[in-house]
Amino acid sequence: MLNGLDPARHRLLRADCREWLRGAPGPDRFDLIFLDPPTFSNSKRMHGVLDVQRDHAELIDACMQRLTAAGSVVFSTNAQRFRLEEAVAQRFAVEDLSAVTLPFDFARHPRIHRCFQIRRR
Repeated sequence: MLNGLDPARHRLLRADCREWLRGAPGPDRFDLIFLDPPTFSNSKRMHGVLDVQRDHAELIDACMQRLTAAGSVVFSTNAQRFRLEEAVAQRFAVEDLSAVTLPFDFARHPRIHRCFQIRRR
């Protein structure tokens, strides 16, 4: 065990999340997925580049496939110019939690944080 985690599961946690999410859904289903990707990443551990504005809809769709029927995704980003794709709001029930999840220290700069709870309709 590594930090209380099974080493096999630990490798999954360090994988490129896009590759892991694209894999066969398998038996793993989750009640809650907290999705907090970086605004931008070109890590050596992943193929290509992650841009949260460009890639968020694909990430959310993939997470929704991993949920239980009553599950939800909490999607959070600190991208200051972020706009949730309209298609996401059309496919799923989306609740904007930005105001209630904004840390007090950032109250003067509310654009620094966006947070949404996303569920099946």
